[in-house]
Amino acid sequence: MALELDGEEATTPPRPPPPPSVRPPPPPSNEQDAMRAWLRVQTDANAPDGAGPCQRSLHVAAVWRDRMLCFGGYDGSHRVNDCWEFDFGKRAWSTVRPSSGTPPSPRDRHVAVVWGGSFYVFAGFDGTSRVNDFHEFAVAERAWSPVRALSGLPPSPRHSHAAVVHRDSFYVFGGYDGSYRCDFHEFNFVTRAWAPITGEGRVPRARYRATCVVHDQAMYLFGGHDGTRHLNDVHVFDFSARAWSAMQADGPAPIPRDSHVAVAHGGSMFVFGGSTGSAMNDFHELRLEAKCWAPVQASGYAPGHRFCHVAVTHKDSLYVFGGYDGSNRLNDFLEFRFGFGGADIPASSLVTDLKQLVNSELLSDVTFVVEGQEVPAHKVLCLRCPYFRALLTGDMRESLMDRIAINDVRKDIFLRLLEYLYTDDVEVDLDMAMELFQAADQFGVERLKRMCESRMLGSIHVENAATIFHAADQHAAASLREKCLAFVLANFDAVTRTSAFEEMGRVNVDLVFEILKARNG
Repeated sequence: MALELDGEEATTPPRPPPPPSVRPPPPPSNEQDAMRAWLRVQTDANAPDGAGPCQRSLHVAAVWRDRMLCFGGYDGSHRVNDCWEFDFGKRAWSTVRPSSGTPPSPRDRHVAVVWGGSFYVFAGFDGTSRVNDFHEFAVAERAWSPVRALSGLPPSPRHSHAAVVHRDSFYVFGGYDGSYRCDFHEFNFVTRAWAPITGEGRVPRARYRATCVVHDQAMYLFGGHDGTRHLNDVHVFDFSARAWSAMQADGPAPIPRDSHVAVAHGGSMFVFGGSTGSAMNDFHELRLEAKCWAPVQASGYAPGHRFCHVAVTHKDSLYVFGGYDGSNRLNDFLEFRFGFGGADIPASSLVTDLKQLVNSELLSDVTFVVEGQEVPAHKVLCLRCPYFRALLTGDMRESLMDRIAINDVRKDIFLRLLEYLYTDDVEVDLDMAMELFQAADQFGVERLKRMCESRMLGSIHVENAATIFHAADQHAAASLREKCLAFVLANFDAVTRTSAFEEMGRVNVDLVFEILKARNG
């Protein structure tokens, strides 16, 4: 049985790692390997929080846009719940100071993922108990909030599980809840529903401290510990077929291990470090289509042995932070460049350049008038919005006009809509999510509607449920309406006492009757 007495919870006592100098990396074997390199990440020491996070292991990290968020872990004495952010562009660490909400309790052996505009933390060990609470950090708003499921039951309290995101769902596999687990669960971010997955095929054996990565339409599970021995098997879950299969791969596979990291990049799964009873620093690539393992050979700095570390990918690099080497917890920060050696490729500026055209007279060929104020724009928006296409290229009289009035939308909401149309992305702040949803509905921008729906569903609570339900009904948002109704029914007594419910009844009493009928039916 696994013990829960120390931070690493080693299944076998770790031996001190061999010095990195004993076995230097082998020379590159081919042109691709010759361009691969490890480097230390040089951070901005003059930034306000330039020193970065303290030494830790058993923490989590995930990438949101051009930032890596890092939360929690074990510092050798205590479990922590600080949250840090690394800006890849500025090469600077900063402490995340929330504007509202309460962060998750101090913990380790949890998981974290990013979906939409939020960073999610699930389950773990708080030093006393295994937990299964679920938390969301809205990155732009700097706000923590609990994730409220509208239906289904979450996985049992556990730690050392594996998790991924695929499309609009969060998947959790295995872990330890007092027993080693092989159960598989899905949380849909849009419907806010938990459900167990009973896929076809042979389910992998129970384990904890395994890794999962996603490539195309499949999830790849590797390694872990089953309570008796370390593992190095690979299992594939096909999301479309909802089926498991075991992968038989050629080449020299990594030796069995747990507490390693794995990432997907360029059609391969990369595995680094971990524990076999001793901390490791070996690096392996599984070419997923070819089903072939190969050791990764690279130039540059040789990373130290470690397990219980984190790894993320950003653009064409792998980043590794922290961990435990068998004697000390670490806070070193390493970068591995996939095939580009020391050559820096400038970041794409496409989105930034297009964003500068929002409300800009540069090359403008049409002007909208919103709340009596002119908003310069560009007719190329016709390619992004059917409403503007009909307005500017059809038989409508506006197609002959250079100044077009836009009604029933506030200017700041209209500018957010334009930002989305120019860049395919926009911050959906909670305080304007409903108005932006209404504008997206008015102009027929379906993807933006879904983004707003998801933002509102993620923040639904007793006080605003009736307001969101009413708006969803007005704008024929069937999915949002259905989920709001489910929330109202599940929290009927509390919701019906709110001023929002009273206002909804004054405006549309039929919705009140519908709720009562659904509750009694």
